[in-house]
Amino acid sequence: MEAVAAVYLMAAVLLGAAGASKAVTPEPASAALARLQLYHRHWAVRLLGLIELIVAASAFIVGGIVPATALAALYAGFAVVAAAMVRSGSAEPCGCFGRIEMPATRRHVTMNVLAVAVGLLAASWPLEAIDKLFDTRQWLFAPFAVVVVAGAYGAFAWLSRPVPS
Repeated sequence: MEAVAAVYLMAAVLLGAAGASKAVTPEPASAALARLQLYHRHWAVRLLGLIELIVAASAFIVGGIVPATALAALYAGFAVVAAAMVRSGSAEPCGCFGRIEMPATRRHVTMNVLAVAVGLLAASWPLEAIDKLFDTRQWLFAPFAVVVVAGAYGAFAWLSRPVPS
């Protein structure tokens, strides 16, 4: 169960980081949505970012079915948008992480689809809040936290790598 929790919380960390970036700097995501002719007002992108941040935090603090399902739903939407961006052939930034310039690639679609799967798995096997996950083995919390943060950073680094020509 800890392995599923680790991957799920990695997805939550990425979601929270992307949400915070959009809430602070909505312009890149707004521009990307405008290119797809989707609703792209700055306030809506900020609100989406705040929702992402709330879902990510609730994955850690609350646990259970609702945050996991919300995480899966958000990533499903992102998978559709990323696939549309990839299909359009645009090399423009996707705005996923605010001002960090990275175009949507097949990696984004793959990562989003995997996050949907892990979110649904976490919802079907309800994971508890992080403070209850290690009730009996608290010594595991620190290495677990390192794995989650390092895994999320590794996923971000993989997403932001330039695509070979």
